Amino acid sequence: MLKAESTEIRTIAELYGILDELYRDIEQDCRECQDPDCMGYVWLLKAEAERLYERGVPLVQINNGPTFIHSFPATFQGKLDLSVRYPVCSQLCAGSRRCGIYEDRPMTCHLYPLGLETKADGMIVWALHRDCLYVRRLEERGLLPDFECRARDIINNLSPQLLEEIVETYRAVDAISSFPDGENNISSLQEVRYVKV
Repeated sequence: MLKAESTEIRTIAELYGILDELYRDIEQDCRECQDPDCMGYVWLLKAEAERLYERGVPLVQINNGPTFIHSFPATFQGKLDLSVRYPVCSQLCAGSRRCGIYEDRPMTCHLYPLGLETKADGMIVWALHRDCLYVRRLEERGLLPDFECRARDIINNLSPQLLEEIVETYRAVDAISSFPDGENNISSLQEVRYVKV
């Protein structure tokens, strides 16, 4: 079981550690998986953007709003082409599917296959991506209910400040995103509930 289930998670570093424990056996599945859900536009919390910028990771900020790892292709005119649905992250080594910044990867990568999703009715939920090979294998082994319980414990122990930062950043990303293929294949774990601090 997770060690911090009853302790408030106050910092992003604490969240990273707890998620690493939750996913301690995911690496093999990630290497074998070819699902495009892990690709796409990786959004960053403010401190993550500052840290990765200092490391020299290419970043892009959209309309003075959210910051992403720069994986956007360019048009012939040199502008960002936002029409590509599943660009490969610029930090992913294509052959080995190894992350070039794995030890310093952002929260969205630490979190996946958990994530925030906006339902068709506008409700934001914590969701589990069902296309993920790791999730499918957990389900095959009968371990998914325990995993979901542990994930809910983590979600429910986020401090109000950390939860607000995550949700507000997600909302800014969601406001400029479109999903022409419809909702992802997810199962909702719970609705996002928080009071702005």
